[in-house]
Amino acid sequence: MSVPGDGLPQLQSWLPLLQESLAREGRFRWQLAGKSMEPTLRDGCQIEIVPIRDAISLGDVVVFAGGSALVAHRLVHRSGRYLVTQGDGRREPDRWLQPTQLVGQVDKAWLDSRVIWPGRGEKVLRWRWIGRAYVLAGVRRMRRLLPGRNQGERA
Repeated sequence: MSVPGDGLPQLQSWLPLLQESLAREGRFRWQLAGKSMEPTLRDGCQIEIVPIRDAISLGDVVVFAGGSALVAHRLVHRSGRYLVTQGDGRREPDRWLQPTQLVGQVDKAWLDSRVIWPGRGEKVLRWRWIGRAYVLAGVRRMRRLLPGRNQGERA
């Protein structure tokens, strides 16, 4: 799920301001646009972005610059020095990230002035999303091995 942005030049111009605000204020509130994190975070909800803690954990929802917008997706895997994120409503992971590409992490989300995330059971639900990402990765690998399947085709 992304925060609105009309283009990479605009993102590059206000991203340092966001990072400065996070460093100074310790939090930044932003409205999301998109459905890639549904059902966890709904289109139009507001998120509170906080600086990255000392160690981010699998299942945390992190914010990074993705193309022309900020993206809020769940950390589902680590591979060496790289991080793998995926929207809860997506079947494919994002491009691998380096920790330095992260802007912050989502602490809370609101919709119509009420907190919608994290909710009760979030610590358990996060493992559901991580497990789903691993299952989908396994399915993609298996489909590539099937005879008659184009090598370059994505699952």
